Amino acid sequence: MRTLLLTVCLLIVAPLLHAAGEPAPAHPLVGTWTWSLFGGSCTETWQYRSNRTMLGTSGQEVAEKTYEVTPQPDAGGFYKLVETVVRQNDKKDCSGALLEGPGEQSTRFIQFSPQRDKLLVCENASLKACFGPLTRVQ
Repeated sequence: MRTLLLTVCLLIVAPLLHAAGEPAPAHPLVGTWTWSLFGGSCTETWQYRSNRTMLGTSGQEVAEKTYEVTPQPDAGGFYKLVETVVRQNDKKDCSGALLEGPGEQSTRFIQFSPQRDKLLVCENASLKACFGPLTRVQ
């Protein structure tokens, strides 16, 4: 009976604590991810922080972004990720592209491996146009 009462109390109180500003449990995206492309000649590293900021390096590019990610995946296992550039160094990334600059926004759909140690990045909530996998570093 005590266990049931404790469970009920936690179910009621936990969401209230979160609403009052307590930190939410860590999202599986939080951490550092890396991916090498072009036969290993170029590496991208993305560090997603729990404060919704991200530091990314790709080739010569260094960019700081903010991000929003859905807390739960959709029915297909995809999380929607929206990143907004805060600042960048105007250098080319691994693919030779340049970011437009502060305010540039991109929307991606990500999917984790069952162990959450690998990450696919897709244009849409589909596996038809994706890259990766990125591997969790920490």
